[in-house]
Amino acid sequence: MLPPLRQRSTWWPPLLLATSLLAALLFGGLLNSDVAGTLIALALGVPALWVTTRTTATASAPPARAASGRATLSSAPALLPTPGALPELDVAGHGALTDDLTGLANRRALHERLEIALPESGARAALILLDVDAFKDVNDTLGHQAGDLVLRLVAQRLEHVAIEADLLARVGGDEFAVLLTGDAAEDANAVGRRLRTLLEAPLEVEGLAIRLGANIGIALAPRHATDATGLARRADVAMHLAKTHRTGIEVYAPERDRHSPARLALTAELHSAIDDSQLEVHFQPQADTRTGAVTGAEALVRWRHPEHGLMPPAAFLPLAERAGLMGPLALLVLEQAIGACAGWRADGNDLTVAVNLSVTNLMDPDLPAEVAALLRESGLEPRALELEITEDVVMADAVGPIGVLHELKELGVRLSLDDFGTGYSSMAYLKHLAVDALKIDRSFVRDMAESPEDAAIVRSIVALAHALDLVVVAEGVASSRAWFAVRDAGCDLAQGYQLGRPMPAGAFGEWLAARSGRAA
Repeated sequence: MLPPLRQRSTWWPPLLLATSLLAALLFGGLLNSDVAGTLIALALGVPALWVTTRTTATASAPPARAASGRATLSSAPALLPTPGALPELDVAGHGALTDDLTGLANRRALHERLEIALPESGARAALILLDVDAFKDVNDTLGHQAGDLVLRLVAQRLEHVAIEADLLARVGGDEFAVLLTGDAAEDANAVGRRLRTLLEAPLEVEGLAIRLGANIGIALAPRHATDATGLARRADVAMHLAKTHRTGIEVYAPERDRHSPARLALTAELHSAIDDSQLEVHFQPQADTRTGAVTGAEALVRWRHPEHGLMPPAAFLPLAERAGLMGPLALLVLEQAIGACAGWRADGNDLTVAVNLSVTNLMDPDLPAEVAALLRESGLEPRALELEITEDVVMADAVGPIGVLHELKELGVRLSLDDFGTGYSSMAYLKHLAVDALKIDRSFVRDMAESPEDAAIVRSIVALAHALDLVVVAEGVASSRAWFAVRDAGCDLAQGYQLGRPMPAGAFGEWLAARSGRAA
């Protein structure tokens, strides 16, 4: 016969407690950590709700700064003194804000940190967003395991550079983010350059030395945005610009953002700017490399905006292209350039003027007739007008543009191929374009005085052009050393800051007169 319950209570509770603790410790690794914690809590008489509350709080807690400067994930103080259950609960909360592959913070952690930092009055922050260049090639060639290894190695390298960062995160795929706050935000450009340099150093993967690189976009708060979503979007826009234009690093610029309100406003203003004479043509001189005699000038359009000041063509030509304004804009530039050149020649200066044409212009079948009318009205000889095209313009549509070019040639105007050497089919297209001159891209000219490779490329282009009886113009000649280098390479004409910067028509006339006086 069993003893009464009150008699058994002296030994049964300790046995039940010991059995429950042993079961929880033995099977805690196989069960969900909440279950193990609940068993222990029940055994000790602690409410199981404590365990669930702590897990939830940990998962939603904002990132906190670690001693190293990189953000880690904070956790609430331990509520239960059980050594076996609490580490499991920490991992559950930590993982909600951590990237599993690299151990860095994830996109959610970045967003939460931004939402905490940006609303503060006077908060300064810089978001650096980067994607790893050539990562897809690694994945496709060596497999996903090698790709994962590369991402972990990249994360390690970024940690070395971003010591002063408030947060370092992997935000998806091959994209990483670095958040700088306070005074550190002022160093965003320098940090971006260091990150890019670091990623250009080779990585050892499966016995191969792999060189990657990065495309980096930077957005600043409060200058570009004051909220987390806006800052992230603008950093992403800048990063894609860096990738598209192969510049490596770009800081967000509203005028280059296709979808920004500021860009839409500029597009609307551009319509009236053409009619209100806000667009003006500046002229950059060209000269003979051997004698220094000025032979002509390139016409370069500028927008004198009432609020933003003098804007370069890169800030508004893409807007004009999208808004269908390249036709009237080109006619405006042609009219001013042809008129200015006619004036120079009337003053006894035997100069030419060059005007750039876009693919939209060359698709316009009325362009040759409009150019002919402008030449007749001004009295300018057709051979004094040079129309510049790029290889990409012709390659965009091989039928339409070439037909218009042939009609322009029949008028007697000269054609030049701009930015030569940056396209993919230069040699094949030379014999079809009937051009009179080649303009060597500044990327080859800039460093040729110090780079034997660039010098060899320029000499090869010159030899090819002269064999085809073409004039060679070197762009971007910004120093005396560069001038002598292009002269020695055989370039016929030079253009760049060493000779003169782009100037309004009036200033160009004064500069020309002063130069002629010195020569006399």
